[in-house]
Amino acid sequence: MKTKLLFTKQKSCTLYALLVFCLCFNYSWSQELVKNGTCDEHGTGSDTSNTSDNADAWDMTPNTTLNGGITSPYRYDAANNPDGWRNQALEDWLEDQYDFTDDFDASDAFGQDVDEQPGSTSSGNGGTRGVKLYDDEDGDPVVTESTRRLYQKVVGLTIGNDYNFSFDSKADSGATVDSEVYILNTEIVDEVALNTDGGVAAGIRDDFMTVSPSTTWATFTSTFTASNTFVVIYVRSLGAADESTETFWDNISLQEDITASTKDALTSKINIYPNPANDYIQIESKDVQISSFEMYSLVGQKVIFSNNLVNSRLDISSLNSGIYLLKVNTDNGSLTKKIIVE
Repeated sequence: MKTKLLFTKQKSCTLYALLVFCLCFNYSWSQELVKNGTCDEHGTGSDTSNTSDNADAWDMTPNTTLNGGITSPYRYDAANNPDGWRNQALEDWLEDQYDFTDDFDASDAFGQDVDEQPGSTSSGNGGTRGVKLYDDEDGDPVVTESTRRLYQKVVGLTIGNDYNFSFDSKADSGATVDSEVYILNTEIVDEVALNTDGGVAAGIRDDFMTVSPSTTWATFTSTFTASNTFVVIYVRSLGAADESTETFWDNISLQEDITASTKDALTSKINIYPNPANDYIQIESKDVQISSFEMYSLVGQKVIFSNNLVNSRLDISSLNSGIYLLKVNTDNGSLTKKIIVE
């Protein structure tokens, strides 16, 4: 995991300056790879789907159809939906692990069935739909941990590229045990590796976050490098063992980090030296049109702006010694480089 940010209402002036500073840099749209990350695509339109169908987007074994016979956009079908998923092996393993009753059920030789699908809820962020993790209210079978999981296989990734992952979360109680959010690089058939060391030794995860319970909505973000052409978003809230300790999830997103891709492309076309520097920085470009230059201190203060260089040199003689960020704006995006001024 490269970064983990928790946005709350309290912000220091320094953090605010850094946020504004980051927003000034190159921004472009990236394709959303998650299906129904807002958890509210069903039950609000003119078709026959209902709001409970939104939970299918986060079920490890989605139903074949939505309400009214609509073909599921989530369930794997080799001919019609090869980008879908259906992890029956993991569901069977969970049922065996969490079933401690002695009475026989035809669908499960160990006893009563447990439910791994999250619930659809009207308590999403901002009053929209969301999904929640909790235990069965009737307590049959009785378990001490939540059996429900969030599960979605996300395809279309490129190995070696960076991706931004984010989601909103809250809990009914601050006493709820921390939730675990995994970005897995394989479709697991059990949780043995996760229970052992979080999947580290098995090498099955690209990213991981621990989410502490909060009774107010918070947004979490991270950036990871893909090690496969797909990932599985997998969330478990083991402490959500009853309706008073439910956890809620909404606005789940996974997109390629376009800023990183732009940087890689521009790095090969722009040469910046020397670094460390004293009086000037030499900036040379190839096959790219540079429009302007900006330098910022590490607290976000702009200390230099120029749209013209003399002999390809940027004058920095007025700067005090320290670390700065140089932003080079081009017709193909922006490149940012850390500069040490001596």
